[in-house]
Amino acid sequence: MNRNKHSSQFCLVIYWLSFYAAVQAPYREGDVILGGLLTVHLRGTSEDQCGEVDTNGLARVLAMIFAIEKINNDSKLLPNVTLGYDIRDYCETIPKATRITCDLVKDKCFTNITQSKKGQKSIMALIGPGESNAAVVIAGCLQILNVFGISATATSPELSSYAYNHLYRTVPLDKFRAKAMADIIEHFKWSYVAAVGQFIPHEDRFLSIRNIVTTLRRQENIRVVILWLYGSYERHFFVEVNRQNLTGRVWLLSDKFTSHSYPDFSSLDGTIIVQPHSFPDVVFQEHKKALTIKAAQEYFPEWWSEITTMISNCSAGMENAINKQVCFHDFVNRLQTSYASYMIDAVYSVAHALDILAKESSPSMTDNDHQRKLDMDINNVMQRLLSRVNFVGLTGNISFNKLGDRGSAVYEIVNLQVQEAANTKQLILKQVLVGKWEENEKRNKRLQFFEEIRWNSPTGSPPKSECLDQCSPGTRKSTTSPCCWQCVSCPRGTINPIPGSASCIECPRRKQSNEARTKCVDLPLINLKYSSAGGIVILSFCAFGMIATLFSFAVICRFWNTPVVKASSREFSFVLLVSNLLLFTLVVINLFEPTDTICKIIYPWRYITYNLCLSFLLVKILRISSAFQVPISHCCIINSLNNRMQAVIVITMHILLLLVLLPWLFLDPPSNKEYILSDQFLSNAVRITR
Repeated sequence: MNRNKHSSQFCLVIYWLSFYAAVQAPYREGDVILGGLLTVHLRGTSEDQCGEVDTNGLARVLAMIFAIEKINNDSKLLPNVTLGYDIRDYCETIPKATRITCDLVKDKCFTNITQSKKGQKSIMALIGPGESNAAVVIAGCLQILNVFGISATATSPELSSYAYNHLYRTVPLDKFRAKAMADIIEHFKWSYVAAVGQFIPHEDRFLSIRNIVTTLRRQENIRVVILWLYGSYERHFFVEVNRQNLTGRVWLLSDKFTSHSYPDFSSLDGTIIVQPHSFPDVVFQEHKKALTIKAAQEYFPEWWSEITTMISNCSAGMENAINKQVCFHDFVNRLQTSYASYMIDAVYSVAHALDILAKESSPSMTDNDHQRKLDMDINNVMQRLLSRVNFVGLTGNISFNKLGDRGSAVYEIVNLQVQEAANTKQLILKQVLVGKWEENEKRNKRLQFFEEIRWNSPTGSPPKSECLDQCSPGTRKSTTSPCCWQCVSCPRGTINPIPGSASCIECPRRKQSNEARTKCVDLPLINLKYSSAGGIVILSFCAFGMIATLFSFAVICRFWNTPVVKASSREFSFVLLVSNLLLFTLVVINLFEPTDTICKIIYPWRYITYNLCLSFLLVKILRISSAFQVPISHCCIINSLNNRMQAVIVITMHILLLLVLLPWLFLDPPSNKEYILSDQFLSNAVRITR
């Protein structure tokens, strides 16, 4: 009920739209009419106008007509049924495609209207449309009207849905093409590429293309650009590229390229095209080569005036008909499309489905009975019939899954190369097959190159397409977008020895990063060293002090028995000079790197030497005070100080010191300890527990 309700409502729309779609198009009567919704013209400046003729579209029309004629001449396939065709051009315009579809299938709504003004029947199945965005809309119409279509060029994965299960496809899906492009990008190690897709409204497309090209021109680091464009969009994009003089880019195209549409193709040298494998049909190629002007006029009646203009422009200034024939064959040679074989297989898919229905009919049925059965049952059982289709076509085994898709894909990798023509010496843009991509192969074998690619670069090598040059060791990647980054120096105390790494590694304890932040080195020791400037100054003073002390030794020894030396307590003076030498030696030892042994020596040495100096100075002061009767204080007057008393004082002071030093040395001796100062320096010091 719902289907009938929606179909009735839609038929009212068809009734009004059908008045606007009557065109003079390629048409042939037959028992079963196949509609062709194809793009022969590029999009014009408005929805009501078409642009220039697209030779790719003409090639698809020719392939469809060729397939139908071949089937009609086949005695084994549909022997009692003649196929006809009604082919229309919608100029890449979705509203026009909708109107044409309405006109082609109007008899499905109005049974009392059996023919149009030209006496044309309604179609049984639709071949087309060409573009995926138009296919989405048309597939919805076919769903409502319960009419089935097969597209040989619509590749969008969006159509792989139960909502569009009335549209089948013989061409591989774009998801396979995307895989092929991804493998190419991975093969050449391109990490930052731009992608331009056709998702913009018609009225804004020229402004949008201009802005896109301007943006690409500013992004000089982007050397590889993926173009998911076709038809007029692709043409206007490259016109804008030439206008803005955008050069030095590798274009990765998603479809067949028509080089004659671009008079200035210098910027396209080195372009890579990922197109469906052409699977050339020798019979079709011979048929095309044998095409005459009269036959072409019959095949393309609606567009013959424009084709004649193209031929006339080529033969302008030529006097004889032979040159005009040469121009015609040049036009025929331009009827190239990698989708020709897919178009032929699409027509054959419908024929095989009809053949299944015909073979299931009763043998006693007459031709008229067969025709009535086709008229009544075809739309009701077409989905079941197409799901049973299984034959070997030009593009491989033809069978459809439950969503109307094929599961295999083979693509050609084509390289555009600017070369000199052998006969005219003029520059031409040659398409060179350099590799292929197969979905059914293993991942590491899917992409194969068997020819060298010519690159549009000064060195002739694959260009680099990166956000930035790889971050050098000592820096890390700081992500600014999913595919771009900035190089940031590693912080102090961290390193990154790996180019392009996104993180820095912290140095272990007692280590610091070098200036380049590429490796960890030992923390510098900031202890005073004899080789440093400060150490040299200290050694100089120590040397001067030792020399002065030794000189004093020599003087005392020289004048040992003189009254002056005797009066100055020569033994105490001698010991005091020895203490000075020990103190100078202690300073020199402090300039060496501390060890546990040195720590255990210098601290007792220091205290004993200080105590020795102080005790002898005290005894000397007391002796002078006693000799001259000068009181040290008001309460302390020393009358005499003999040698025994002097020795007692010195020994007593050292005993008191040893009572403190010995327990410390045995219980908690001094030891070497390292101190890290702000992770920049390493300092050795003596650990002392206080």
